[in-house]
Amino acid sequence: MHPFKKLLTMGITPQKLAITGALGVVIGLMPLFGITSFVCTILALRFKLNLPALLLICYLISPLHLILYIPFIEVGLKVFPLTTFKLSLSQITDLFQRDWLVALKTIWLANLAGVLLWLVLAGPLTFFCYVLLLPVVRKLLQRMPASKEQP
Repeated sequence: MHPFKKLLTMGITPQKLAITGALGVVIGLMPLFGITSFVCTILALRFKLNLPALLLICYLISPLHLILYIPFIEVGLKVFPLTTFKLSLSQITDLFQRDWLVALKTIWLANLAGVLLWLVLAGPLTFFCYVLLLPVVRKLLQRMPASKEQP
């Protein structure tokens, strides 16, 4: 087997590589900071996925995560009106100047609305990414030259 092919597949199927990619994208978009590595590790261990590939994809999607963080929260607040908070620098500053505990609670609720929206979209988005990635992964694995295994 070609050494590069062995590194990419690590003994798993094209289906598992495609689901790894799909989950990496979706987890990377989660509107929370600091827990993506933990979630990736749990899912990789539970479903026997390629953890390095899952983490790499999750980290590569980070710029898109940063771009979509505020829109997730804004749309989440429209769908799940947990608070009347508007994401503006002046309102955030004003909240923290008045009462930082209330500010943290308000921001936490706004972020929770974004996470709830992400949870609603995560399943369909994972399926969509999987359907797109599966033929690509199969084609890439077929194009790699096969060589005889060396003992």
